[in-house]
Amino acid sequence: MLTMFLPPVLVLISILVIMFGGQFLQIDYQINSLVSAVVAGCISFFMAKLHGRPDDNQQVESVNYNQYGENIAASTSRIAIGGANVSHFTDKLTSMFKRQVEHTQQIAGRVEVLESGNQELLNAAQHAQKSIEQSDKETNRSNELLQEAMQQQTSLNEQISVSTESLGNLKIKADSIGHIVTTINQLADQTNMLALNAAIEAARAGEQGRGFAVVADEVRELAKKTTDATRSIETVLEEISFATGDSVKAIDAVSVSGQKMANLVKETSAVVSKSSHSAYEAKAAMEQVHRTVKEHNETNQGISQNVRDLYGSTQELEDDLAEVSKKVLNLCNQTEDIFRQLQVFSLENRNSVIRDIALQAAENVGDLFADAIVSGQIAEHALFDSQYKEVPNTNPQKYTTLFDKFTDQVLPTIQESILQGHPYIIYAGAVDRKGYFPTHNKKFSKAMTGNYDQDLANSRTKRIFDDYTGARCGSNTQSFLLQTYKRDTGEVMHDLSAPIYVNGKHWGGFRIGYQAQQ
Repeated sequence: MLTMFLPPVLVLISILVIMFGGQFLQIDYQINSLVSAVVAGCISFFMAKLHGRPDDNQQVESVNYNQYGENIAASTSRIAIGGANVSHFTDKLTSMFKRQVEHTQQIAGRVEVLESGNQELLNAAQHAQKSIEQSDKETNRSNELLQEAMQQQTSLNEQISVSTESLGNLKIKADSIGHIVTTINQLADQTNMLALNAAIEAARAGEQGRGFAVVADEVRELAKKTTDATRSIETVLEEISFATGDSVKAIDAVSVSGQKMANLVKETSAVVSKSSHSAYEAKAAMEQVHRTVKEHNETNQGISQNVRDLYGSTQELEDDLAEVSKKVLNLCNQTEDIFRQLQVFSLENRNSVIRDIALQAAENVGDLFADAIVSGQIAEHALFDSQYKEVPNTNPQKYTTLFDKFTDQVLPTIQESILQGHPYIIYAGAVDRKGYFPTHNKKFSKAMTGNYDQDLANSRTKRIFDDYTGARCGSNTQSFLLQTYKRDTGEVMHDLSAPIYVNGKHWGGFRIGYQAQQ
């Protein structure tokens, strides 16, 4: 997991140690050279002041303290260039680390979510395992109950068969009894007929047959009772026969239903048995899942803390880089002070030439603005207008003020002549105290094309340059300000500006940009 983001951090740290350390070693060496040059120059300067300026014959023998000033200026320039390189590098590195911190923070959050999700997954796996174990137990119990039900159904089917056979035997015996009763009825009918015939013969015999007639009447009465009894038995036997038949049919239906139930129970038992086997396999699979999730959770435990520690370290490194950037910026600011102090020497180098041009241009612009106020060409409040109104449909954003049309008319003469006379100057123009460039050089005042990159580079007029360098050009009130910075294209640039005053009131500055000499 950590391998996703550790390499970028290590690479950045390695770059910082190698490149950043080398830059500081160069600056440290340049500072030592500068200190030596400053000491030598100061000694030479004060000795010359002490003994008076040498005449032409002594000039060769005297120490040329201006040469020491040149050495100081060269060392200071190298420091400024080195500082610009380091500042540019630290700015880029800080930006990279800022993104790295943001990415690390996002990763930390995602790892925390992942760790929390792993724990939830582990809990869910444990719960699922318990549920499957319980389901397996219940399935096995259901299978056992179905087996018992199958056994009981088989036993019931056997009992039904026995009952059906018993009822069949009962019907057979009832039918046999019916046959016997029929025979008895026949005998009773014959006995009754014989008794009737005996009574008739006794009546014919008169007194002599009276006793026989009594016997015949008794026999006939007995035959009648026998007939009545057998008829009752026949009725009961018929009822028993019908009931037995109905019972046999009912038992046959129960037997058929029981057989269907037995088949259904058998099929259900097969399904439950298969389900029990599936539950067993699911249980085994879930146990494997639980073990895997548990191992994964144990492996990932603490990753979020490690990422949080990494996030804290990158934050500290980001803060350290910000502090380094401040120190490098302070170093560059100190070189700016040194350049101003070197005015005491009569130096002949590019920076001095540009300084003189900027000072003269700032003075010319200030006089031009003052004369325009006097002549009524523009009102003072309009010249110092700070209500920047956005020009619609412009990207990068442009602004208009109460004075930009006026500057479009009067500034190109001063600004363009500087570019024509000094080809190494890249831009030259007046900006107000907020860094607003009302009238840029013609080569940077092309019509907008709608292509952002092209317009960013070629249509720079009437924009506010409020970056660190641009903002200081207009707000500076020192005699001049020499800034050194590195462009995204890699060139190290000097930006020298001089304040513009109109009737003693600070209006802005005249800035000149040119490529630094190594």
